[in-house]
Amino acid sequence: MALLFAQFWNFALIVCIAVGTCKSETCKDLLSSDAKTPSGRYKISVPSEATVEVYCEMGLNGGGYTFLSPQSLSDITAQDLASMFKDRKSLLIRVWRTDGSQPYAVLQQLEEYAHIPLKLGLNEHSDHEAPVNLQLGLPYLYVSFLPASIASAMPATNGFNVNGFRNAFKPCDRNPSSQITLFPNFREVEFSRYHAKGATCDNLISRLAQNPSGRVMPQEYFMFAEMHFGGCGCYDDTKRLPSVVGYSIGFR
Repeated sequence: MALLFAQFWNFALIVCIAVGTCKSETCKDLLSSDAKTPSGRYKISVPSEATVEVYCEMGLNGGGYTFLSPQSLSDITAQDLASMFKDRKSLLIRVWRTDGSQPYAVLQQLEEYAHIPLKLGLNEHSDHEAPVNLQLGLPYLYVSFLPASIASAMPATNGFNVNGFRNAFKPCDRNPSSQITLFPNFREVEFSRYHAKGATCDNLISRLAQNPSGRVMPQEYFMFAEMHFGGCGCYDDTKRLPSVVGYSIGFR
């Protein structure tokens, strides 16, 4: 009987993968059900009872990362996002370059802030500094490393680890920004002209790695992004990076 159930479960999983109707809350759930689950598009169920199409990255950094398209950001609630974001220690960023490649980086806290969970918010940045481009409107996906209460106190360091590289700087003022934000910009609003060049933003690009397979995500999963690390860090965005089209950020 146990063998029969196992065979039925494997058959059901294959069918749901083939048609993209797996009823799980995250890509990590799918990968936990079957370690052979491939990367690709899936439809998952979220607590608000919506069915959302996502892209699942099942290989990089152990896999199980869920990526949301601009449309998916509009279809879910903040509570849905919170239920999907269980690993507060790492995020996976993919960068769509003008040459068609999509290198990646694993983003983590600096060692001295490893006890602080990463912030991932949908249309909100509570306890953290606001994005520069709020005029672009909703929805937006917000990632922050340090709460404003810590970043504004001029700590010894700010920044983040990128693919194991310590990407840190010493703040020179009380600007509490420590964030990356993605905007679909459905209203086609002009982005901010603010700019502050710095190594912290440059290192994110220079430390990207190519995925061995060369596999790429669908282009509609990439968005305009701003990166802001205040107090002598940097501000940059994808409109100013000559070889970059957009960013996408996965979580698990």
